[in-house]
Amino acid sequence: MRTVLHVGPSKTRGGMGAVIQLLAANPPKGWNAEMMSSHADGGVVPVLRAWWKVRKDLAARLERGNVDVVHIHAATRWSWKRKMGLIKISQNANVPVILSLHSGDFDRHCKERGPEVHRVCSSLHTVVLTEKWQEVLSPWLGESSVIPNPVPDVQVSTERDRMQFLLMGRSNPMKGQSIAIEATRMLRAKGVKVTLHLTGIEHEEMGIIGHGWVDGAEKEQLMKTCGTLLSPSEWEGLSMSVIESMARGMPVLASKASEGVFEKSGQVVEIDAHAFSEAMENMIDGNMWKKMAESGPAEAERYSLENVIPMWGHLYDEVAE
Repeated sequence: MRTVLHVGPSKTRGGMGAVIQLLAANPPKGWNAEMMSSHADGGVVPVLRAWWKVRKDLAARLERGNVDVVHIHAATRWSWKRKMGLIKISQNANVPVILSLHSGDFDRHCKERGPEVHRVCSSLHTVVLTEKWQEVLSPWLGESSVIPNPVPDVQVSTERDRMQFLLMGRSNPMKGQSIAIEATRMLRAKGVKVTLHLTGIEHEEMGIIGHGWVDGAEKEQLMKTCGTLLSPSEWEGLSMSVIESMARGMPVLASKASEGVFEKSGQVVEIDAHAFSEAMENMIDGNMWKKMAESGPAEAERYSLENVIPMWGHLYDEVAE
């Protein structure tokens, strides 16, 4: 059995960590998988400690041998800067490197550091999340592969309340929590008694509940019972909450950052509180909501573990040759 070593923010909150954990727990046929965390939640000091540690741990692990591919997961800016050092350590050990780009604003990063990106990516195999990103980033990346994020095995729920809306994501203004909150206030001011559930932030007012960071049973309950997912993000690579909601039969209202991810199971909405409030009100209608909910699981098939993991197996085999 050959071994792929995943290096990235595997122990931190957010979509990238969830993806790394899924890939490591479900290696392709003929492969073992290991994880090595490169990041930590909690501020600058934990991040620096994690960075110092992963450099030593990676060099030591590669020196022991029996690693056939190092699979590095990166975002932009400081994440990119840290990963460049890990790429160098891996290449110095003569181990093939695959670089997965997860960030939804990597094009902005390329405009700032394009020559550096091209130099680094030309020395390894780069993977992006969608055909759209492959096209947008091709001037800087050159050749790349497209492999989407995988959706975990989930159950379609029939217990949804269309008056309950959900926004999943870390505490970050680019996720659009303020848009969703204002849209909910507009509806409630009109007498439409919707409820907005937010994860990643603490917030409480009439009709708006900020649950903070959720996982496990609490996350499962929200994903199982809320009627529609909101994703008014400024940018996304490929939102895990969007594709998981589709697989669960939960319709999606998303910004253009998720354009192309769905066809019938979601709707693209302008990043504007008025636009989202109108779209949310329309989702209360049973016929429209039902059609979108029924379309989700089939549209999410392309992101299933069953379809995505073999794609990684083919690439690992190719790179390890």
